[in-house]
Order: sequence, then C-alpha cells, then structure tokens
Amino acid sequence: MTVTDIHAAATPRSKTVDLGDGLIMRWSTKADSQHVQDLVGDSFKWLLYGQPLEPGVIPGPNGIFKSGARRLLTGKNATMSEFDYALVEDTKRRGTDKNPIIACASLHRVRAYYGIVKLFFGKPELIATDPEYRNRGLVRRLLYDMIHPESEARGDSLQFIPGIPHFYRQFGYEYALCSFGASTIKNVQSLPSMPNGRTEPFTLRRATIADIPYLVKLSERENLSPKTPVGLFYGPEYWQYTIHDFVEIKENEYDTPRDTYIFVDAATGKDVGFTIITHLLGLKVEAIALDKEHAPSWNEILFPVLRQIVAEKKASLEAKKSKTKDPEVAKAIKTDGFSMLLQIHPHHPAYAILGTLVTPPQDQPGFRQMVRINDYPQFIRTVTPELERRLAESPMARFSGKLQIDFFRKVEGNKAKGIEIEFKKGKLVEVKDWAKQEPEKDVEDYLAIKALGEEDQIPKVYEASLHPLTFNNLLTGERSFHDLIWSHGETYCWDDATRLLIDILFPKCEQHVDTLYW
Repeated sequence: MTVTDIHAAATPRSKTVDLGDGLIMRWSTKADSQHVQDLVGDSFKWLLYGQPLEPGVIPGPNGIFKSGARRLLTGKNATMSEFDYALVEDTKRRGTDKNPIIACASLHRVRAYYGIVKLFFGKPELIATDPEYRNRGLVRRLLYDMIHPESEARGDSLQFIPGIPHFYRQFGYEYALCSFGASTIKNVQSLPSMPNGRTEPFTLRRATIADIPYLVKLSERENLSPKTPVGLFYGPEYWQYTIHDFVEIKENEYDTPRDTYIFVDAATGKDVGFTIITHLLGLKVEAIALDKEHAPSWNEILFPVLRQIVAEKKASLEAKKSKTKDPEVAKAIKTDGFSMLLQIHPHHPAYAILGTLVTPPQDQPGFRQMVRINDYPQFIRTVTPELERRLAESPMARFSGKLQIDFFRKVEGNKAKGIEIEFKKGKLVEVKDWAKQEPEKDVEDYLAIKALGEEDQIPKVYEASLHPLTFNNLLTGERSFHDLIWSHGETYCWDDATRLLIDILFPKCEQHVDTLYW
C-alpha cells in the first residue's frame, strides 16, 4: 500500500480564496517547500528542545520543525501528501526578499481504532503565522475554510491537535486525547548482563520493506496495546515511510529516524516481535510487541532485547564521538551510563519484569491533545458496532430507550445543542442532533400520542446534561461521567439507570496516541 491510499486527494487542488489586500489562501505543492520551511523555522525559534535559552540571545530558526516541514512536503510522508498544506500567501511579496508564505496549516490523516471499529482521524499540524501578520484571523480562516471542511469531506471522524495550550479551544477543540507518560531506566548499565560464554537467545535485525505485512499484523490493537480501547495504530504507509522512504529524504541531523527492529528467535530463526526506537530527545522505546503465535514469554525476551538496543545506541554514540573534531563536543558525548525512556502502556508487562530498574509509570498524563468532533451523530454512527458490543456485554444488554444529552447551547465545535441516541433491544436505531424543548411541548406531544392510543410505544427517555464540548471527553474515554460531574457543575443525570447506561456506552479508558512520526 502506498501513501496515497490513505489520502482522499493526492493531486493538486485548485481551490483559492481571496482574502483581500493581496492575500490569497490555497493548497500547497512541492514548490512551496522552502518557503514553508522558512516560515515554520522562524515561527518556532523560541521553542527549544533540550537546550536552554541563552540570556540576551535571539535563537535562530528551529531546525527540528524546519526539517519536519520539509519532510511533510516531499510527497513521501506517511500522514499527508505534498498537496495537504493549506497556505496563506501575500502576493505583494512575490519577487521580493521576503517570504510570500505568511501562514500555514497542514492536514494529516492517521489510522485509528475505537474498540472493534477502525476509522480515520484528521490532524492539523505545524501551524504557523509570520509575526507581522498575527492577530488577523488567518489561522481561523485556514481551519474553517480549508482544514476542517477537507477533513470532514474525506470522512475523518474527528480532528485532534497537539498544539499551543488553550489556543485551539476557540476553534471548537477540547482536551480529550492523551499519550502515555514516559518512565525511565536511569542507567542502562543497571540492566542484567549476558552471562560470560553465552549468546543472546533473541537477536535484533532492522526491519525491511518485506516485513511490512508482518508489522501491520503486529500493530493490531490486541497485540500492541490491548488495554487501550481508543487510539492510533501503525498502517502500511507508516511502515513504508519510517523503514524505507525516510532514508531517501533524510538530509540533516534533524532528520532523526525511528528505528524498527524485529526480534528473531536465535534457535528457530522465527520472527517473534518488534520494537520502535526513537532518538530525537534521547533513547526512547515507543512501542514493543510480541507475536503471540511464536513468541516466548516477556520474561525470556525483554532483557536480551533491551541489551541489544543499548548496544546499538552505544555503538552509534561511539561512532559519532570518533568523527567529532571538536574535543569539547566529543567529551560531552556520553557513551556509557545513559538513560532509556519507555513510553509504553502503564500496565505493559515490561514494567513488572523491570521492577525497580525503571521509574514507575507516571501518575500524570503524558502529552494531552485537543479534539474537535463537529458532527456527533456521524461519529456515533461510525462507532455503532463498538457501542452495541459494549451494551451486549453489560448488565443492560438488549436495552431499549432514548438517551438524551443536553449541551445547553450550540458552541463552536458542535453542530447542535444536544444529541439523542435511541436503542431497541440493544441495537442503535437512530441518532440525531437534538435540542431540549419546553416542558409544555413535551406534555402536548404526549397527549397527541395518547389520543392515538400509542402511549405504550413511547420509548423510555434517559436524560443527562453536559457542559458544551465535554461530550468529546466521554466519547474518547478521556474522562468518565463521574469526572465530569466533579469538574463541571452543568453535568448531571436524572437517575442511576441513566448513569449506568452512560458508563457502559462511554467508559473511561486509557488511549494509545503516538505522534505517528512525520
């Protein structure tokens, strides 16, 4: 499968919007790459990773983000094509020494799961505005006129963004997804060593294109993160990009790869699992999974795998140190005693085996991300099989009735004041936007039905209310109904049955949210 299979459009788009005063809004091509890189690099120059700001010094362009923008516009990226960057261009700057691209927002598409349902999420990324043009509503126009409509038109169930804290709330986003917090093996030399005269029972080899079907299979939720009912997963385009295409477009030190290793049973030669290792902010394990058909226990395989990951990193650091001509730089490169981060599920078996060698999983969220679900009924229709499964396995199996949730008012980010979801014998039969009507109208409707002798056919109604946009938190499992009762005074339900129903349909859960490296 190629990258274009995940995108609704991999051909140039002709849409152009005249914003006045020489500004136009349009979609990108590869020819825009350098200008977008320059804009992004300058816009994020104050966002440094692992380096303190020097007093009295204005930092230069952010090389990490600049390289990221270049990779996005190569046409080989796993999350978008070269035509998926929405841009604002100042045509008056054409032919001058000033960058004509003065605002930008890219649109990614990633594979996701919601229980047993597979779907797509849209992800606005690397949004930037030239300082001279800020506070003019350009990001708003990029999102409203370009990014959101395109994401919805191609069938993305929601949009999420790892962006500026609080900023994207004004565009209908609410914090509702979260990655795992990272734990640390503070000194990799503390890992038990291989006994003298013995060889590792499991070896590592770098994944190749031929491994993609195997990696896709092991990326399924039940293998990678079985206790996370909501999250993202690695599709074939991700593996194609990180294993092969990234190497072709790598240009500089900021193009730090994700290394994928296959575990091989030395005795049988069988592949028994994989891991993803990143290096951008130090040595980090971001995923590790076993092949249930062929793998031994975690107790047998974990330490051999970690030892070899450490050995690979040490060899890489020693090579880098030997090539450095600056003695001070060479001295700063630590080839022994470095740490290793684990950003995996808090209940992963690795933690039990590592014990005190690793810091406990953080009792705080990892990177929190904002979510926009503009069309709740459409989202519910998409995930209906999972909602019906949850009901069938609950004390309310074969439930019949209507769940009405009042959001009090329509706000940016949802289309209606509320939602009504109707089930009959455990099957979802209707979901629609809904608004609470006056009590007098309820009485009028009931009397009209009673006059027809059909009052016994009126579904039982289960009523609840939520602060606007916090339905996002319920849908993704980021918050429970109980959590929302305590955090928002508007949240309530009429009775225990309603609360039980909500808890069954929308339980609080952990999520598997990766950056899906770009």
